[in-house]
Amino acid sequence: MFLSKQDIEGRIGELLPQRAHYDPNLLNQASYDLRVGDEVFLSEKDIPTPLGPESPYVVLPPGQFALVKTFEEVHIPSDLIGLLSIRSKFKFQGLINISGFHVDPTYTGHLIFAIQNVGPNDIRLRYKEPVFMVMWAKLLNEFVGGARKPGFDRIQLDHMAQLGGPSVTLTSLKKDLDRISLSLKIAGVIAVSLFGVLMATILRWIK
Repeated sequence: MFLSKQDIEGRIGELLPQRAHYDPNLLNQASYDLRVGDEVFLSEKDIPTPLGPESPYVVLPPGQFALVKTFEEVHIPSDLIGLLSIRSKFKFQGLINISGFHVDPTYTGHLIFAIQNVGPNDIRLRYKEPVFMVMWAKLLNEFVGGARKPGFDRIQLDHMAQLGGPSVTLTSLKKDLDRISLSLKIAGVIAVSLFGVLMATILRWIK
């Protein structure tokens, strides 16, 4: 059973520990929209890109992988589990979540979303823009394993190491194939020309 808007409102201080970050406009019928935080790591970069009021935008080209830290901290009580998604507006642009779709009970901290742009165009993300969402579902039995270690407060080095490396896209593959095709055409022209010169030389030598 999912928490409704009224359920979330009644437990908002527990679900979002940083009450100052709560915005009632981001509360939906059974979910809460999560915003882009102050760090985004692009897979082709060496370090995270800081975001803020003075530098609020980051661009994800087609095929680009990225890690995004949420602005909000979330708490998953022992009687709930968190379910994650991306808002439809960004799904339609080609943004997908590749990091998983749930948060275990007792987690407290920022969420780190691993995402990829599988669309044909650049996707622009803005600091504090609501891009993700979290839903809370009721467990049949409350988790009794005790609290886990503190959650994330920033993008972790091991996350960056796993995601690092250049992105391979259909567009980049097409460009590579076009370059190879052009090189083969040029090589073919040169080979035919050399063969013609060789045949002409042989014919003159025979005569």
